[in-house]
Amino acid sequence: MDIHERMKQYHVPGVSVTYFDRAEIRWSKFYGTLERGKERTVDINSIFHACSISKMITALCVLKLAQEGVLDLNKDVNKMLKSWKIPDNEFMAQKKITLTHLLSHQAGLYDCDGSFEPYEDGSPVPTPLDIVKGTTCFNREEVHAKYVPGTDFAYSDAGYCVIAQVIMDVLGETVIDLANRIVFKPLGLSRTFFWEINKTPADLGDCAAGHDNNGEVVEGVRAFYPNIEGAAMWTTSKELALIALDIINAYHGKESKILNQKTAKFMLSPFGCTDDVGMGIFLDADENGIPFFYSQGWGVGMQCKLRAYYENQIGVVVMTNSEPGMEQDASLVGEIIGYVSENYIL
Repeated sequence: MDIHERMKQYHVPGVSVTYFDRAEIRWSKFYGTLERGKERTVDINSIFHACSISKMITALCVLKLAQEGVLDLNKDVNKMLKSWKIPDNEFMAQKKITLTHLLSHQAGLYDCDGSFEPYEDGSPVPTPLDIVKGTTCFNREEVHAKYVPGTDFAYSDAGYCVIAQVIMDVLGETVIDLANRIVFKPLGLSRTFFWEINKTPADLGDCAAGHDNNGEVVEGVRAFYPNIEGAAMWTTSKELALIALDIINAYHGKESKILNQKTAKFMLSPFGCTDDVGMGIFLDADENGIPFFYSQGWGVGMQCKLRAYYENQIGVVVMTNSEPGMEQDASLVGEIIGYVSENYIL
């Protein structure tokens, strides 16, 4: 495909793509610039905002802790929470919320309108506890069940804030510190991190600027999200591919730095009331019935997606510094994934 022509059509300044096969990175390709009007070209070190792919990392942390017996995936989370409890109501009376419900967006939670928007300069920086209590502009109502847990799927950032508070109450550790300790460092990832709102990345020069669907730099250059565990990871396409490869290795019983085979298979299995969601990831199959898991992110100025054919041990990561105003499958991200799938995978 004429990638440069497609980038021009979609008004995408920069793209990073990594393809992997049989437990190895086969190639990475880079196009365009990190910021429109500047000469900082995209390369192997370029860092993009992974947005909601952050949830996959939080899920890996929870699954690792459960594997070690630190957390119980099927225990009432209110029995683990200490600083705050999910309010009891008629829905909670029928079924208690567990970590598996939270990880698979089936905990009975609906995010309220206008919640989980980017951080605005000058506003107080909230903690997960502030967010679940509903005391800030990022989430204006206390998190509570709005349907019987396990009976419906509703994508929920609030659920991952509850997970972060469970981790804090049980371990006394933030998701940021936990991910560094049990995911990023074991995998040797030097360019992957959760960006704290009140801190600047060590090497801003390698971080892509965000752009709107006209290719203009967004206000503030980069968006910061207060729900760290659900939307604040930055990484490269190669390092995100390495995370996916470790999950796939575990699934096949090969050496993994994070999960064992039993846990990986649980992560990649349909859960609860829907067949297309696992633990922190989503499940699907291509037109030939080949199954894959995917995780995707879409925030102010950025869009990305990971697709991994876990049975075949093949996959692709696409990261862009543009918000196209359309879902991944309809944007340049989806077009590249489709092209790679057709020419390298099928």
